[in-house]
Amino acid sequence: MKSAKDLNDTARIDVDALLAAINEISESEVTRASDSDDPHRVSIDGRTWHTYSELAEAFELDIHDFSVNEVNR
Repeated sequence: MKSAKDLNDTARIDVDALLAAINEISESEVTRASDSDDPHRVSIDGRTWHTYSELAEAFELDIHDFSVNEVNR
């Protein structure tokens, strides 16, 4: 079975759904990076994550639930 990092690297993730879920959990504003150097960077309450996998893990979400293509399910 692929890990969350492998899934993030190989499959497309529904980022809007992931960020909406985290916004609801955290009850805070989710801010995406505006620079093109790190397009996956997201900030919430002053904390920054550089990958969607790290972000999902921090909020104890299964990244597989936000994948566009299910892998090994």
